[in-house]
Amino acid sequence: MKKYLILILCLFVLVIFAGGCIDDLVPANDEGTQQDLSAYEFEVFLNNSYDGGELTPTHTFYLSKNKSAKVVSIIENESVIDIIPLEDLSTSNDEVVSNMVILGDFSNKTNATQENFTGFSLMEEASEINYTISEDVIRGQKHVFITFEEPITGFVAYTMSTPPGQDFIYITTPPSVVRFVLPEGYTTGNPLIGKSRPSPDHLYLDASSRENLVWYNELEANSFLSMFGNYSAEEQAEIEPIPKSITVKFYTKSAPTGLTVAAFILGMIALFVIFRYRLQKKTLEMIRADIEKQAVAPKNKGKD
Repeated sequence: MKKYLILILCLFVLVIFAGGCIDDLVPANDEGTQQDLSAYEFEVFLNNSYDGGELTPTHTFYLSKNKSAKVVSIIENESVIDIIPLEDLSTSNDEVVSNMVILGDFSNKTNATQENFTGFSLMEEASEINYTISEDVIRGQKHVFITFEEPITGFVAYTMSTPPGQDFIYITTPPSVVRFVLPEGYTTGNPLIGKSRPSPDHLYLDASSRENLVWYNELEANSFLSMFGNYSAEEQAEIEPIPKSITVKFYTKSAPTGLTVAAFILGMIALFVIFRYRLQKKTLEMIRADIEKQAVAPKNKGKD
C-alpha cells in the first residue's frame, strides 16, 4: 500500500513539474493568439544589411511612450531569435513578447532577395509557421527565445514590453543592423537632456518626419585578444560576439526650447534674489551705521 502511495505521489510531482515546463514553451500560433498585421510597418529596410552576399539580421524598433516597442526583424535562414529584454518591476507581470506576426517562408523554399522581401511585405495574412517562445537566464541575464520549427527567411514582428519612460535600451545580439524609429514629433541628441550612446552611424528623417537612428553591423566579434591585435583570422572567427547596449533618450522637439526658457526664468529669479539680498544687506548696513553714529554722539557731548 505504501508503495502505491509513493508511486502516486511521484506521479503527482511529475505532473506539476511538467506543467511548469509547458508554460515555458507555449506554441504561439494557437487559435487564441493575437495576430494583427496592421500594428506593424513592414518596410524593406536593407541598408548595409548585406555583407559578402549574406544578409545580416536587421532589427527596427518603433519606439513609443506606452511601455512597449514594436519590433520588425528581417532575417535569413534563422531558426532562433534571441531577445534580451529589460526587466522592470512595473512590467514584471506583462508579456515580454506579444502579437507575433511572421511574413516569410522556410529558407529551403525562398531566397533572401529584395524582391522576395518586398513580396513578403505585401502579404495580407500571416504565414502559417509554427514557433515556440521560451525563457532562460544566461550569466544572470534573462533571455527570451523565439524558436521556429524550421529555419525561415522573411519578416518577424512582435511587440516587446519595455520599462516606462522615454529612455530605451537595447542589448544587441551581434552581428546585426539596428534601427530606432522615434515617435513623430520627438528627437534626441541634446547633450543636456539626453542623447544616444553610442552615436548612430546614420541619422535621417523618414516620410513621416520621424527621426531614424541606424547602427550598421553594430558590435562585431570582440575579445580580450583584440587588445593586442595579434591573432589570426581563424582565431577571430571563433571569437564569440559580446552583446552590448544601445541607449537612447528621446523627448519632444520643443523640450530643448522649454528647457532654455525655464533656465532663463530661473536665472532671472536667481539674479533678482541676489540683487534683493545685496540691497537689503546694504540697507541694513546703513541702518546699523546710523545707529552706531547716534550711540557715539551722546558720549561725545558728555565729554564736552
